[in-house]
Amino acid sequence: MSGEDSLTRLLTEAVAHSRCHVAQGGLPFVGVVVTTDGIVSPPGVNQVRQTGDPTAHAEVVAMRAMTASHGSDALHGATLLATGEPCTLCYRFAADHGIARVIYAVDQDTAAAWGFDYRGGLDVLTPAQRALFERAEHRPVPRRLEPFANYLQLRGIPVPGTETSTL
Repeated sequence: MSGEDSLTRLLTEAVAHSRCHVAQGGLPFVGVVVTTDGIVSPPGVNQVRQTGDPTAHAEVVAMRAMTASHGSDALHGATLLATGEPCTLCYRFAADHGIARVIYAVDQDTAAAWGFDYRGGLDVLTPAQRALFERAEHRPVPRRLEPFANYLQLRGIPVPGTETSTL
């Protein structure tokens, strides 16, 4: 299996983890870090509500877990996988801590159409942060929208594309 195939498999697994996390009441966002040596972080999930920490986004949680277990240098050159395209805060954190590549399953515009509009703030990115954002890769893995649909359905919110949708 090639490195790219492994990343696609890991992103697909992150989406599956996201479905489970949504079923437990969480948000449909999961982050995973893969180091240049192939070390994989545990899936990070959004913990803002649970911790009161406004920076505890899924991607940041995954990066924190990686540095806690492997040191701060582990992020240098690593790849960040995300079920939803990272927000500005996460792009900034990733770039500032050495993440070299970002691959995401659902882009910000699609997430916004599904009720998660976190677009904006890109004007505050430094050149290095903007470069990471601009080279980020959208990899639409199978079942990537299921966590978003499940989240909405569990809350009685119409799912985009259905006849009763207002999104």
